[in-house]
Amino acid sequence: MSHYFYYEGNTQKGPVSQEELLKNITLETEIWTQGMTDWKKAKDVPEIAALLAVGNSSEIPSTQETITESNTEIIPQQVTNNQSSTSGNASSQSTNTPDFQNLLIWSIVSAFLCCNVSGIIGIVLNLKAEVEWTKGNYDKAWEKYKNAKIWVIVGAVLGLILIIISYSFSALLTSTMLSNMGIDNY
Repeated sequence: MSHYFYYEGNTQKGPVSQEELLKNITLETEIWTQGMTDWKKAKDVPEIAALLAVGNSSEIPSTQETITESNTEIIPQQVTNNQSSTSGNASSQSTNTPDFQNLLIWSIVSAFLCCNVSGIIGIVLNLKAEVEWTKGNYDKAWEKYKNAKIWVIVGAVLGLILIIISYSFSALLTSTMLSNMGIDNY
């Protein structure tokens, strides 16, 4: 049995059964279910559009299935909802799941190799973003992910600057020591 997700205003709802979905949506509602690559308007999903057009939910088989933890592994892709307050239609743009694992690796590298503070902040924000994503708070998750990414980039840039300064100072110190020792050709 498929479970569906849908948007009611700016709030994502689901997972719900097909029967419950049909009670709560219109042809213009954005929906998603496992197997779909992007969110689509209900009118663009043939099986849902046909059932909505019939308008008789008594023909839909009733389900007594309860959603268990194993069923909640189905998580729809992130949607940025650009709904205006005067419009009843939700227009959305689908994006992929943030690359939490890759950003976490860069945060750890940043923390160990160059900038401890920015790396640690990146790690903490990245982990908080993952928690928010798991809870279904996609907007908060994206915000924390973007902040973590900024801190990782800041750490990498500061690290490169420190490396350049360090090598420059090292080269200057080495040439000064060699010239003080009377070694001019090095």
